Amino acid sequence: MCLAASRGLGLGVAKEMAAAGARTLLVGRDRAKLEEAVRRVVKDLEETGPYPGVGRWHRPELKTADLLDPSAAGGIMAEAADLFGGIDVLVNNIGGPPVGRFHELTAQDWDLAFQRLFQTVIRQIQAALPYLRKSRAPRVLTVTSVSARQPIPQLLLSNTFRPGLTGLTKSLAQEWGPEGILINNLAPGMFETERLLELEEAAAAERGVPMDEVRRDRVREIPLGRYGRPEELGRAAVFLASPANTYVTGQTILCDGGLYKGL
Repeated sequence: MCLAASRGLGLGVAKEMAAAGARTLLVGRDRAKLEEAVRRVVKDLEETGPYPGVGRWHRPELKTADLLDPSAAGGIMAEAADLFGGIDVLVNNIGGPPVGRFHELTAQDWDLAFQRLFQTVIRQIQAALPYLRKSRAPRVLTVTSVSARQPIPQLLLSNTFRPGLTGLTKSLAQEWGPEGILINNLAPGMFETERLLELEEAAAAERGVPMDEVRRDRVREIPLGRYGRPEELGRAAVFLASPANTYVTGQTILCDGGLYKGL
């Protein structure tokens, strides 16, 4: 199951999960965008086929829901379990908060960011847990950001709340280890998405320079010399969420082309 998977990184994860043979439920607020996401996954996989050794891929299912609605989580999980006969994997992903420095952010901005980045994850995990406990290979994966380790300019809200998910994941790995439930975070750096374009526009406006200059400066910070592609994050997600991962839990795995320079 992939939450907020109608575009960007969520869509990249959903496509790779489907290519690996998983049956997926894509969740988002806009049905038209979800239908387009399904069409894109189907088109790509009709051309490339599933992963080597995988017998077949499955057309994703979709569900329209607002993850900010506290009552949505239960219905999402119940529908997924009904469609698939249970839930083995929960992938949490939701769009990032607005840019802004401390003096520019309102109390409403802080409240909404807390709900978006933290509370949605809590509610989805709580709702999925009874189903995961019945699975033979239960996995939880939350897509966060490199900001969980390294603050990003103008993303104060993300810099504040993403590290909290690291603490949550560490704690739940301790609690759930005896039950065999593996939980991890996947922290992307700079990827070619609409979200990155928005951040580049904001940075260009603040600096008073062309967007091309912002992009050149940012790419220079990445040892691999380029932005990532959503499917590259998806491939990392496939391993962490699959039965092939048997011993990685409680971790925040960076997928950033070497952007993060810390130890």
